[in-house]
Amino acid sequence: MKNEKKIQNARALRAGGYSVLITAIVLAALIFLNLLVAALPASVTRLDATSSGLFTLDKQSEQILGGVSEEITLYHICQSGKENSMITELLGRYTAANGKITVRTVDPVVSPSFVAKYTDEALADNSVIVESGKRFKVVPYTDMVYTDYSGMTQEDYYNYYYYGVQPKGTQVFAGENALTSAIDFVTVPSVPKLYILNGHGEAALSTAMTSYIRDENIEYETVSLLTGAANGPDTFDEGLSGVSVKVPEDASCILLNTPTSDLSDAELTALLDYLKAGGTLVVTADYKTPDLPNVVRLANALGLEIPGSLVIETAQGYYTQRTYWLLPRAQSHGITDPLLSAQKYVLFANAHAMRAAESAPEGVTVTPLFLTSSDAVAKKETSFQLASYEEGDLRGQFVTAAAVTVGEGKAVWFSSPYLTDSGADQMTSGGNSGAFLNALGWTCEKPSSVTVRTIAMTVEPLVVAEGEANLWMVLLAILVPVAALGAGLFVWARRRRR
Repeated sequence: MKNEKKIQNARALRAGGYSVLITAIVLAALIFLNLLVAALPASVTRLDATSSGLFTLDKQSEQILGGVSEEITLYHICQSGKENSMITELLGRYTAANGKITVRTVDPVVSPSFVAKYTDEALADNSVIVESGKRFKVVPYTDMVYTDYSGMTQEDYYNYYYYGVQPKGTQVFAGENALTSAIDFVTVPSVPKLYILNGHGEAALSTAMTSYIRDENIEYETVSLLTGAANGPDTFDEGLSGVSVKVPEDASCILLNTPTSDLSDAELTALLDYLKAGGTLVVTADYKTPDLPNVVRLANALGLEIPGSLVIETAQGYYTQRTYWLLPRAQSHGITDPLLSAQKYVLFANAHAMRAAESAPEGVTVTPLFLTSSDAVAKKETSFQLASYEEGDLRGQFVTAAAVTVGEGKAVWFSSPYLTDSGADQMTSGGNSGAFLNALGWTCEKPSSVTVRTIAMTVEPLVVAEGEANLWMVLLAILVPVAALGAGLFVWARRRRR
């Protein structure tokens, strides 16, 4: 009897030992699996179920991140417990895309002097500082999450102005655009410098356009070609011999944005010398350009002729709303190919007539970027009464934009002042800004472009058709419970038979 009890106890002990061993093995396997899953990239472990692809990196981001070959640190500035899940998730996607990108969270309360090393401004929680061995860039939270009021109606303006009713606006998530732009900025070998000419009544760039230029990581500054000083601090010169006219030495590109008064002879010479030495130039102009002789001479030196003023379209599909709001056809080129693939129009309103010269100056090559129909009309003079054909006007096909190479130099000439206009850009869903920014990228020889989409954060309700709703109700409320109950009865009956 005692032996039998000993045997039973031994068996129970062995069974208990096996249970402990199996439990330990299972726990070890679970811990290992948990560590393995934690080591996997966020793109594998966290699936993006949002309809707008909120946490899926854009192809352009993937391309830029794929080219990163140096260590980059993303400092997530945030107090403990105030982390924004969207920013945190997005940062995880960046580290998953390239192992050379790491994220460090910095609590400004614990390390109050950290942010001061990068900026004098106070940063809101969930701002990010992107740093490489070359340079750094601060990305405020307000650049990643903000409210867009561009869709305000007249009624919204009225209610806000008279009653102080705050318009709703659209919550926008632009985190990917801001962070990808910052990574591009800290990794490019050098940052292009754009100088915007002034002193000739040039049109000012809109806030949106300057924002796009910054996102493209192109530094910009306004400048006059009239530089220098008098012959000396204590001398007097009645003439202007002490004034030099030259392009800044660090210029990557010069922008002449729709001048309303003419260039001086010295400024024209300085620009041409700059181009021949390998410089780059982007020009936008309007139908009054023929009244500016030196601007016309600049075009002629680039192999372009300006035979008339306002261009009018007579062919259907080549204009919108007004016959002088042109929608010319894009020709294949590095500047226009992204627009062609995206099937975007570019609006050329108030454009002047332009053609490639039959005999271009030596070393100059002209490539038309946009062409009107062969039935277009150009007013002969800049002063006219009717926006239609009159005796003496020109007929035929005209170039509305051209890319020019001058030896090692480059230039792009747009015959319309509306390339940089926000209203025209909205009408073309970004076509105008795309053409303008692509031109800057081509002239500055910038290898990458950052135009990652922003995402509206408005949550749309799930809409299900009546038939589908009934089907899901039957499936989830009846069939699934009945199937579970049947499976339970089957297992119960099977065990009773034993």
